[in-house]
Formats: sequence, structure tokens, C-alpha cells
Amino acid sequence: MIIKENWFYKLSDLNDTNIVIDKWVIASFFDNWNNKVNVTLLENSRVDFFWYYKNSWDFWINFLQESDNSILKVKYLLTSKEEKKLTSKIYSKISSDKSSSDVKIISIVSDNWNIDLDWIIEIDKWIKKVSAHLTEDNLFLWDNWKVKWVPTLLVRSDDVEASHACKIERISDDKLFYLRSRWIWKDNALNLILEANIKSIFSCISMLDDEFYQNLYKEILNEIN
Repeated sequence: MIIKENWFYKLSDLNDTNIVIDKWVIASFFDNWNNKVNVTLLENSRVDFFWYYKNSWDFWINFLQESDNSILKVKYLLTSKEEKKLTSKIYSKISSDKSSSDVKIISIVSDNWNIDLDWIIEIDKWIKKVSAHLTEDNLFLWDNWKVKWVPTLLVRSDDVEASHACKIERISDDKLFYLRSRWIWKDNALNLILEANIKSIFSCISMLDDEFYQNLYKEILNEIN
């Protein structure tokens, strides 16, 4: 399917997981069910891709930026409250000048959950003025968990700005104490921290479809709580 109009799209409505973003198109996407997605960006296109996955899932995602001046922004939330395993392999290739890829992943994980996440950004040789950034934050609510993340940057050009980072933390007693010292109950303090992480991923959707955002926000909070 070729996307020719600036819009906010839900993949569940498109019934197609092979997406081509036409020249000069600015499009946003949300997905929470497909296990394989392919996205190609053409010249001067911009894509904001939002994912929300919960519990056990295996999925593969491929991005291809094959024309100049394309912009890809990916925001991706994982949640689970049961003993599950999620396996994901995501591949992104930049083969055009003056293009960028910015990926942020947040995992909010309860007890006995296993994450196996493999994300690769490949930057082709000879291209110029390219940036690629890959960040993952893992926030654990309990003590028993396992995470395996393999962030890979395959850089074949010398005119590139690229980075990757991973943070793993449990919600600390110090953070909760700080909020509780301001007369916020413990459960409310915990919710404030979780809500801040959710909003950092999905708050932009509210400007595109506020009703959809509010329903999604409630669904995620119910899942976590």
C-alpha cells in the first residue's frame, strides 16, 4: 500500500503491513497487533511510528529509508504483568543522504517476564549527513525479570552521527520517598512515575486523535495496575 496523504493511520484499519510512504508525505501510524511490518520511506517523507505490545508476542519489523531527506521516528512501549516472553527482531536500513532514524523503547515489566529484543540500524556506505539514535529504558516493578537487548549499529559511512543506549532500573525507594515527602500516597506516587513514561511515548498522539489517545492511555494504565 502506498500512503499518499498526510494522516494518522491505524494499521488494524489498513489491512496491509507492507507500507510505502510517498514523496513529501508526513504520516503517523499506530500498531498493537501485527507480527510483521515492512515500511519504506521515499524522498522527503516523514514517519512517526507508535507501537504498544503487551504480554507474549513474537514480531519482526523492517524499515527502509531509500530516498534522500527521509525522517523516521519510532516510539515503542512494552508492558506485561504475567510470566511471559516477548521476542522481537527489528531491522532498519538507511541508504540515502540527509536521512535520520530516532528510536525510543520503554519496557514496563512486572514479575517473571522475559524480553528478547534485537534491533539493528544499518547505515549504507557512501551516504552523507545521516543520523541514527537508538535508546531503550527498562522499568521493572518487581525483582524477578530477564532482559536481553542487542542494539546494533552497522555503520559503513564516515559522515554519520549515531548512538545507542540502554537503561535498566527498578522504581527506587528514593524516588517514591521524594514524592511521598510531598504528601503523595505511595500508590499515587508510583502511578505518577508510570504515567510520565507512558506520556513520553504516546502524548503526541493526543494532537492527532485525542479520543484514541485517552482510550489507549486508560488501557495501558489498567494493564499495568
